[in-house]
Amino acid sequence: VSHELRTPLTVLEGNLRAALDHVYELDEEQIANLYDQTRHLIRLVSDLRELALAEADQLPLDLRPLDVTRLVEETAAAFDPLVEEKGITLETQLSPGLQPIEADRVRVRQALHNLLANALRHTPGGGTLTITVRPEAAGVALSVADTGEGIDPEALVHVFDRFYRTDPSRSRETGGSGLGLAIVKALVEAQGGTVEAASPGPGYGSVFTLHFPYAQPRAIVAA
Repeated sequence: VSHELRTPLTVLEGNLRAALDHVYELDEEQIANLYDQTRHLIRLVSDLRELALAEADQLPLDLRPLDVTRLVEETAAAFDPLVEEKGITLETQLSPGLQPIEADRVRVRQALHNLLANALRHTPGGGTLTITVRPEAAGVALSVADTGEGIDPEALVHVFDRFYRTDPSRSRETGGSGLGLAIVKALVEAQGGTVEAASPGPGYGSVFTLHFPYAQPRAIVAA
């Protein structure tokens, strides 16, 4: 955590000290850069807090029957402008007639959003992202597959670790904070689900799958 916080704080301190010492005056571009650094810090601290709450079983959840197919359709529509801008195709494969899952709508959307953002970051133009929803024996599997960089087999066991980057050379600007997948795992497990990652290897894309249990029938309490 200290490593991730140190760089943006050092940038802020150095620039503000130089301005206070009249070494130079901050122009609009430099102020915008400092503002971006503060946004990164706020996002990082918020992510860490959410992750800590989920891992401590203290994250507020609104568990109720959820139509995951409709949620996927809404989320895919929201990502259409982003994938179009990068020249990537976004496809959905949704099994009809799925039973509802027992989940928090906001948290499932957040997990799916993180998976899509991660796939988008690691897939070059001309690639394809595919969201699949299929039934399982005890619930529903929701997966995001990409045709991007892929993951080395040795790295697969670490992809859900906080601050882990499959490519250490990536900067925090191009590779994210390294918390997105850790948050996905924490959110899904807090709702009684599980997560897994798979990849044939570098250059062959990857698949991240979330498993959620079916919603249980609600008991009818007599008046």
